[in-house]
Amino acid sequence: MKSMGKWGICILLGAAALLLGSCKNSRMEPMEEKESLNEVVQGEEREWVVFAESLEGENEEKACEMAVQSIVRLETEHNGNVYFGSGIIWDGDEERIVIATSGHLLEEGRLLGVIFPGGRETSGELAGICGEKDMAFVTVPVSWLEEAGQKAMVVSLHQRIFDTLDGSSSLLALGCSENGVGDQLRRGTLKEKAWYREEFGADVMILECESQPGMSGGGIFDCYGNLVGMLEGGSGNSTAAFSMETINEGYEEVFGVKRDTEDYK
Repeated sequence: MKSMGKWGICILLGAAALLLGSCKNSRMEPMEEKESLNEVVQGEEREWVVFAESLEGENEEKACEMAVQSIVRLETEHNGNVYFGSGIIWDGDEERIVIATSGHLLEEGRLLGVIFPGGRETSGELAGICGEKDMAFVTVPVSWLEEAGQKAMVVSLHQRIFDTLDGSSSLLALGCSENGVGDQLRRGTLKEKAWYREEFGADVMILECESQPGMSGGGIFDCYGNLVGMLEGGSGNSTAAFSMETINEGYEEVFGVKRDTEDYK
């Protein structure tokens, strides 16, 4: 784990080397992994790529079941040590899916593998690292999804609901443990919606919730199942996250396009 910033935010590198063993916490709430996306969501489907849709009303249990299907674990190697972190299935088309994650995980290590819910693993390819923001993107070909029988759920984005977030909004932070995918859950509330932090190269959201090594690059979700941010680091009971709007800016920087956050039902 690497500490950065004068208020003690820790960049959660995935960050514990795998050979040191997993981080355990009595407040960790494991989530059941599901093989079939059809059990979880009715969304727009493009064969092996499913686009999640916002729930009609807040439902924490269903939101968690949706969200965990959009989280992957990334493993990297640096100086002979293997590290792990989390990633979010951000976008997809007929050829590839795009995974957003924290830039420091891939700046300091070589990508070894991407592990999906259910445990299937592929190599993945680094598409780019943002110049200023601590953000990177990895792609996986849809042809691999088909060969492996692995569906991928792209996160739902909902601009209207995002715009109404405030201190009373219940939020869910999801990341990975050493041996799991999307199996670390923290509940939190929003403290600050936009606070510039030099170490992250952009405004960040500050949540009142704990986070653990390996959760960096994981998702922050509302109770409608929509992605609202990407976890970056934490100190004590404060966690920093890029908003979904900032992720979209990073996506445009690397790929030249943005997701339409107004395109929802």
